[in-house]
Amino acid sequence: MITALISGLAVGCVYALVAIGFSMIFRAMALVNFAQGDIMMLGAFVGYTILLFVPGAPYPLLLLGAVVAGGVIGFLLERLILRPAVKRNANQIYLVLLTLGIGMVLSNGARLIWGANPVVYDLPLRFEIVEFGQETVPLAYFYIAGGMVIILLLLHYFFTRTWTGLTLRAVADDPNSASLMGISVTRASSIAFVVASMLGTVAGVFYAPLYFVSFDMGLIGIKAFAAAAVGGFGNVQGAVIGGLVIGVAEAVGGSILGTEFQDSIAFAAMIILLLIRPKGLLGKGILAS
Repeated sequence: MITALISGLAVGCVYALVAIGFSMIFRAMALVNFAQGDIMMLGAFVGYTILLFVPGAPYPLLLLGAVVAGGVIGFLLERLILRPAVKRNANQIYLVLLTLGIGMVLSNGARLIWGANPVVYDLPLRFEIVEFGQETVPLAYFYIAGGMVIILLLLHYFFTRTWTGLTLRAVADDPNSASLMGISVTRASSIAFVVASMLGTVAGVFYAPLYFVSFDMGLIGIKAFAAAAVGGFGNVQGAVIGGLVIGVAEAVGGSILGTEFQDSIAFAAMIILLLIRPKGLLGKGILAS
């Protein structure tokens, strides 16, 4: 049970990062970006590619590569695809379908480039463990937890101590008033999409050493979407809590009923929580406080 709990918290951190991306884009652009899971998948493949060209590359280098790749991917997707659609006053249903299409293209593009077979990270980290009495826990879990804490601290600083972060919060709270104050809503939305993409690609590098990398791993984004809903869609703090709740629920429930029931347990937890609190655990909130 201890192993399942720690495993659930680690995987929950991955869900939380992707869920934060969902919430940021929703708050900044009023858009549900269903390509967020596939952006995570690309991040995982970026780390794998770095290992192919630089065997034995340190884990922080993979994370740095994922951050850079996420920034580039987010910028290109927002500038070349989403922004033209928004300028043409496309309705929200069209934009959501657009993100679904982007996700499918990214998934099949990854299949063409890296193949259909799952691959694994050739990292010593995958085999290092920590012992707790009779329990053994992969060391990677603690790397993920530590990385998550650092990312949350950086996000808090970004949203509360930098001008760019404050403008994002202003646009998220009231885009019309922010525009009257001279803040570019379009630029703020672009930055939010780029930051969300960076979080997604980093989540992919966090997830890859635990399992494997494949072109269809973007389906994890569905669980992250559930995590964002559980926490309160549009609330970054809620996304973190929702990710941890979903991760722990599926890990602990899977250890009791069997791993084949993990997906059902995760969504059953979401259904129960939303029946109790329809607006999510934290309801509608701001990007950071």
